[in-house]
Amino acid sequence: MTTSEQALGLGENRADAVRERRVRQTRRVERADRIQTPKPKRKRTPRRRYSVRLGAERGAEMQFVAIPAGSVGTRLFSLVIAILSIGSLVRFARSERFRVDQIAVEGAEMLTVAQIRSLAGVEGQSIFFLDPAEIANHLGEAAEVKAATIKMAWPNRVEVQVQERHPAVEWNDAGRLWWLSSDGVAYVQHGDGQHLVQIRSEAINLHVSENAQDPVVDPGLLRAIAALSKHLPEVQSWIFDQDHGLGFTDASGGQVYFGTGGDMPMKVRIYHSVAEKLAADNVRATLVSIEDQAAPYYSVR
Repeated sequence: MTTSEQALGLGENRADAVRERRVRQTRRVERADRIQTPKPKRKRTPRRRYSVRLGAERGAEMQFVAIPAGSVGTRLFSLVIAILSIGSLVRFARSERFRVDQIAVEGAEMLTVAQIRSLAGVEGQSIFFLDPAEIANHLGEAAEVKAATIKMAWPNRVEVQVQERHPAVEWNDAGRLWWLSSDGVAYVQHGDGQHLVQIRSEAINLHVSENAQDPVVDPGLLRAIAALSKHLPEVQSWIFDQDHGLGFTDASGGQVYFGTGGDMPMKVRIYHSVAEKLAADNVRATLVSIEDQAAPYYSVR
């Protein structure tokens, strides 16, 4: 630095300028060392854009974004496969090989095989769509059927084993004949019923409902009839009266009634005692009532 520069103060200013320039260069280097790592960007599936030109009079264009064909194609393919699979299964199940031709019937005595098959209603149907419980319910629509067992075998065999109700009484209900089982269920007669206990009522007393399995009389009444028939085997036909219960017409034309319940064997013994007393006294009774075994009575002409 010259003496003139020191006098004018130029040397000091030049040194300061050099130092300031070096400081700025150092700062620029430090800032250049700070490199920022860019954030990773999520890859996006490129979508095609289609431009559709409108008519000249509209003077515009519309752009549509194309949906990726991959996902739609896969779903459509899966749907087609599912539909084809279901269709194949349906055709397989409805094949003639699995259609029931005839059913095997066991245990039927009163009902014919044709009647059992008609009630079952399974012939011509695919065995895959049959429900044994439903078939048994159909068979229960006949009062003669007490129970039914259904068995199915591959590929189209159905076996039906029925348990029928055995008739105990033939009841002439105001001109309509019914067979009654011991549980009080009524059904139409099947053949000759002379071997059954015969009962006749002048008025309608059997309450037949739409449900074939419902009893039409109290089973206790049928047990009373069975007891009377056992102890009075000479009686060929019994009568039933709504007021007096069970009874019969004796050899002299008089009416004898025992009611609807109680100790029937005891009532029969009481009747024999009364009948012997009337015969000994040569009394012809028009009515003998043992309805109340504690207070029997008779009426004469």
